[in-house]
Amino acid sequence: MTDESSRGKLSGDGRLQGAVIMSAFASMWEILGVSGLAPQVQGPALFSAFAAAVLVAAAAVALTVRLGTRTRPRRIRRVLPSSLRIFRLVNIGQTVAIVGAVFALGRFDLWDYIPVAVCLVVGLHFLPLARFFAQPQYWWTGGLLTSLALACALLPAGGADARLLLGFGAALALWATAAHVAHRG
Repeated sequence: MTDESSRGKLSGDGRLQGAVIMSAFASMWEILGVSGLAPQVQGPALFSAFAAAVLVAAAAVALTVRLGTRTRPRRIRRVLPSSLRIFRLVNIGQTVAIVGAVFALGRFDLWDYIPVAVCLVVGLHFLPLARFFAQPQYWWTGGLLTSLALACALLPAGGADARLLLGFGAALALWATAAHVAHRG
């Protein structure tokens, strides 16, 4: 959120907001990882794993907020005045690509590849954001998520191993980025 007086600067609130949103999406990936445990773990143990995942997700979001609200001098990153427009366009493109992938994969009855495709698109969407928001850690996030998606595409589609690796791997990458963004500013 920029006003005329802060145009061209990335506000601390926007940074924290982005970190919390990243943590929330990491939690969704974590749920995919937990679903990969289902073939090996049943009944109360699976419920316990899910409950533990919810607690880890809540703790990660709380830690992200805590890191982001610490009082210390913040670095001001210069970004283009058109960054909000670019952010919207990148996210619209990401949404269109994900919806397109879901329809295309569904059309060919390749439903199990949807999480891999989503991870690939999410990874690629970080690359332009790294440049336009002066967040070099997004290069790593985009590269990790893209590599993870490509690696999981080689595993048996929809298998527990793919869900475990993709879900927990993506969650870890996003939580690490969220914590870094919240802490470093």
